[in-house]
Amino acid sequence: MSQQLGLFSKGEAATLDGGPADPWADPATEANAVDEIFVADSRFRGSREYLQILNFIARLPQYSAFNGFLLYIQNPALSYVATARTWARKFGRRLKLNARPLMILAPMGPVRFVYDLKDTEGDPAMAEQLISYPAAARLPTRVYESTIHNCALHGIVVREVVKDDRRNDTALRMTPSIRKKYAHLHLAKDAGYLIMLDPADTTNTKFAKLALELGHIFCGHLGIDKNAWWSERHHLSATQEELEAESAAFLVCQRKGLAGTAKTFLQQYQPADMQIPIISLNAILQAVNYIETMGRSRWREPRKQGRY
Repeated sequence: MSQQLGLFSKGEAATLDGGPADPWADPATEANAVDEIFVADSRFRGSREYLQILNFIARLPQYSAFNGFLLYIQNPALSYVATARTWARKFGRRLKLNARPLMILAPMGPVRFVYDLKDTEGDPAMAEQLISYPAAARLPTRVYESTIHNCALHGIVVREVVKDDRRNDTALRMTPSIRKKYAHLHLAKDAGYLIMLDPADTTNTKFAKLALELGHIFCGHLGIDKNAWWSERHHLSATQEELEAESAAFLVCQRKGLAGTAKTFLQQYQPADMQIPIISLNAILQAVNYIETMGRSRWREPRKQGRY
């Protein structure tokens, strides 16, 4: 990120952080294109625009969170996008002359082009066909259970513990003192992290809290261990860490159709437009991508973070 801040004069860089001691100026911080755009465009520093970005990404769950951001950068006003082949086969529509292509990353190739509804013509597109995700009354049990299973492969132990017993702790990096404190939980010897959930909560709420704590872990707030694909990022303030983790949990829940649960996050940024601290959108999107992948199936071994 030091490379990104090099785009600004010293005065402008200080303004971005709200003070002269900018934690993102650490030379060890990895630079990336997503965060470069996020820092360079002052619009994204307002909470109203930031929430618009998240809601935009959330309503396109058929595409990765990262591709959702790429689409926002290209056309924040788009309604529904699909490839030319999908428009033809599923909707009976074809591209208009001079239709504007929008570029996203392809899973097994370099790029793929998609097109907005307004750049197509043909059969009427029914409203129900354009719903990206249905509102879910309850998260499918298999998604929650697969996520828990795959956490264990990463040395992330998830336990249901009553509030009095966990003493306000939620997610912890394993240390000798933590292992001793929670010895009654019979933690595995190779456990690297501990996440504690309330057994009285609903599955939706447990999943939301799990996504929040995984957001903290995968954004590097609790450090790294031998299984980590994420970077260690101890330089952040508590406000930055919570904003990143809540953003990840909001996206994961909203993209699963859990709108009511998602609303519990980022509430402090919704009443009015306010400046948000510098955060890593790239770290957030990576965390969302990995959490979503964890819920799709049970793995035999940890997966490396790959291309979106």
